[in-house]
Amino acid sequence: MAFDLIDARRVGGVLTLTLDDPPTRNAMSPEMAVEVAEQLSRFEAEPGLRVLVLTGRDPSFCSGADVRRMNQAAAGPAADEVEAVPSDPWQGLEARLSEAPPETVRAGDAIDGVRLLPLKFHQLTKPCIAAVNGHAIGVGMGIALSCDIRIASEEARFAEAFVRNGLVPADGSCWQLPRMIGLSNTMLLQYTGDVIGAEEALRIGLVSRVTPHEELTGAAMELAQRLAQGATYAMSLTKRLVQKSLGLDFEESLRVAGVAQDIARVTEDHREGVRAFVEKRRPHFRGR
Repeated sequence: MAFDLIDARRVGGVLTLTLDDPPTRNAMSPEMAVEVAEQLSRFEAEPGLRVLVLTGRDPSFCSGADVRRMNQAAAGPAADEVEAVPSDPWQGLEARLSEAPPETVRAGDAIDGVRLLPLKFHQLTKPCIAAVNGHAIGVGMGIALSCDIRIASEEARFAEAFVRNGLVPADGSCWQLPRMIGLSNTMLLQYTGDVIGAEEALRIGLVSRVTPHEELTGAAMELAQRLAQGATYAMSLTKRLVQKSLGLDFEESLRVAGVAQDIARVTEDHREGVRAFVEKRRPHFRGR
């Protein structure tokens, strides 16, 4: 299937998605978000696809939301139609939340297709690796954060750039970042919008590994192929257990883990793992 703004390639059980809009440095437009979402649905639906790798066409991973759309939105309604800005930001937010409909996506707001794309990555039931090859800015950083593992090129750069445009991080990074790098580091990045390099991202725990730029693709694919040959059904249960445990106390997390383990014990992969151990050979997992 041909796409205009992404490249999708399969190698064995690995699906690689490359954001591919060089004129915008791979800015995430609503159209690109639709193409990515379609491939995520394909990835989830095809049993033979077991691991996803997300990267960008050099020299950028994703430069953020498409600024052209932001400019159009900023033009906004006529002056006499503009809503009053609450004098107290916190009280204004709480008042608006109490009035807001329960729907997550606001009708007619195309940019929400971009803003909510990180959630689609977060909800994937299979392993997902971000190979960050260059600038991951704004929602581009949010998408990388929503992947399970981040490997960065030495040329990778990260920024929570929303504040530079008078905006807030509405892409899920307010949930993701504190759990990864702590409150102080999160506030520093989100208050300043400063760009940090790959080594600083590694130091604070934003990425798991940094490689020379020319080795990034190989390193990501090596890890992806390794995971694709593993017990991906157990990985899926593990991912969900980790996500749920973030909001649970230790005792409740152990209870949920026990239920997950009961499911894992009846899988074909578990039986194969035990047989391989007894027979002193490498297991051949099938992800089921």
